[in-house]
Amino acid sequence: MGKQIEKSLCTNAEWLGRSHCDRCHIRQLMFFSELPETAFSHLLKPIDHYIYPPGTVLYEAKSQKQFIYSIRRGMVKLVHEAMDGTCRIVRLLGPGAAIGLELLDGESGYHHTAIAVDQVDLCKIPVATTRQLQQDYATLCRHVGEQLQEQLDLADQWIVALSTGTAKQRVAQLLLIMDEFFADENQSFILLNREDMAAMIGIAVETVSRMIATFKRQKILKRYKENRYICNVTALQEITRHG
Repeated sequence: MGKQIEKSLCTNAEWLGRSHCDRCHIRQLMFFSELPETAFSHLLKPIDHYIYPPGTVLYEAKSQKQFIYSIRRGMVKLVHEAMDGTCRIVRLLGPGAAIGLELLDGESGYHHTAIAVDQVDLCKIPVATTRQLQQDYATLCRHVGEQLQEQLDLADQWIVALSTGTAKQRVAQLLLIMDEFFADENQSFILLNREDMAAMIGIAVETVSRMIATFKRQKILKRYKENRYICNVTALQEITRHG
């Protein structure tokens, strides 16, 4: 398990400690967005706010840590390990999403292993706290169900989109997904490493590297800064349709 960089007050990344949901400047995106401020005044088990470095394992499949995580910033991948030891990334989740919700659906352990793709800023919420709030606020129960269904629907869509077509079409489709769901205000997104891309679309790492190099050479994929890229959406859509 990786070491967290720090705990952080929601409005000050240098402060370490308990979350202060009433001060959250991105509250509208978060797991408890529809709850009133008074909901947090008598929690039996308070919420913590952490920042984790890339590569941190937030939790492992089948473990029973009894925490849900609400993502404020950054990206988390959910990984499934097959019986033969091969791994497949089944879902990517970003700001506003909650992970570990299966624990609220009666499961005793997590379905997948959750790993930070880049630096992740999140709230760590005890399951007991969530159940306490669910008892008092029906809107939270509805929100949990909606998030679960939305994640399952997206996973189904991505499985179909990323498991059909040529290698070139699959890589193009993955870049379109990154642009649609994970681009920032500058329309740039983090480019996954080649191993992660291969694990998502089921092709060899070498093939992914070759396709990415081709897209860069053709100016379909351009470096914005550091590991953030922008893409030519029209060109990628054409590739997904016609190869």
